[in-house]
Amino acid sequence: MMFTYYLRKTLRDKGFIFWSLAFPLLLMLCFNVTFMGPAKGEVDFEPVKSSIIVKSESAFSEEFCNVMTNLADAETVKNSNMGYNHAIVELVDSPSQEDAEKKILDKEISVLYLVDGENESVEVKVGDGANMTTLMVARSVVESYRRNYMIMKDAAVTAPDKIETVMKTLSESIPVMKAKTTYLGDDGSSANVYMWYFYSTIVMGMFFNVTSGIHTVFDIQGNLSSAGMRTSVSPTKKAKILLSAFMARYTLACGVTFFELFAMNKFFSVPVGNRIFEIIIFVLIGNLFAMSLGCCFGLFTKGDENSRDNKATAFIMLSVFLSGEMIVQLPGLLEKNLPIINKINPATIMNFAFYRLVNYPTLNGFWMNLIKISVATLVFLTVSIMKLRREKYAAL
Repeated sequence: MMFTYYLRKTLRDKGFIFWSLAFPLLLMLCFNVTFMGPAKGEVDFEPVKSSIIVKSESAFSEEFCNVMTNLADAETVKNSNMGYNHAIVELVDSPSQEDAEKKILDKEISVLYLVDGENESVEVKVGDGANMTTLMVARSVVESYRRNYMIMKDAAVTAPDKIETVMKTLSESIPVMKAKTTYLGDDGSSANVYMWYFYSTIVMGMFFNVTSGIHTVFDIQGNLSSAGMRTSVSPTKKAKILLSAFMARYTLACGVTFFELFAMNKFFSVPVGNRIFEIIIFVLIGNLFAMSLGCCFGLFTKGDENSRDNKATAFIMLSVFLSGEMIVQLPGLLEKNLPIINKINPATIMNFAFYRLVNYPTLNGFWMNLIKISVATLVFLTVSIMKLRREKYAAL
């Protein structure tokens, strides 16, 4: 009876429905619309109209122009191992930089490459309305060329007899529009940047259930509300009321997370792997951690219920931000400069656990991360229960 009551009460909570269910799904929809093919590792696009302006001549600039000419030739691209049946770029002649920049403003071209052969650098300019595909093509071409050119340059010094073989191999392997990866872990691992956004959103949705923990302790605290007063004078044991309120919200939280995982996999084609048992454990522990943390916020922070909700949400948003939800390179930067943050930030720990669960052949890292979260959960639950056992209604 009490379980059903708290179940209905939670379902009527608009804040729970929005932050735990609707907001993560909307965010994933935005990611899918923005990244589309890149998020799935499958990208197709029209050749990007581009111009090249050589600011100073050298072997660097000459070879860059040769690479771009090859990328503009459909037959050359088809015969390469890039995986496309059409040209990557469409070269448009521009007599000067000013003319090329005017063409960008007039949307006659999408990308301008300014090649400084003397300093061996390439500056990329795009129009204000450039889409994600255009930016990725331009960045991929420049980064791939610069990396390959340095390899050829080193080969010319260290192994001049093999330079022809090296040049042939590299000229046939300019990777364009492959799914972008970024450094994430202390083991040097990389993750598809677009997948990481989705995984982080799942974790964020679980962590928003911290407010459910706050509402649970408010339901049984005596001197805060009329509902609390009724709870205090009720003949029903407080432990039973607490368990019913907690389990009702916990059941809904886990159900919401499972639905989001299903939607992410089926509607947005983001892989979740086939380790069903481990995924279930991940969801159960993640939501239990969020609610136990919420119980601590509800018991030890000051202010009314909304004030404590806001404080907990601010903490969760900070944790999620540091885990790379907005800037995916952030965990890598923190690992190199302040690794302790990655080791204690719960969102980062859960994100790594999920990524390793889906992508790694072994589960050692996954279980280690879950153990960290489980220990924190036990501490929060123990502290909350001990605190609640001493709660008494001060003035009936």
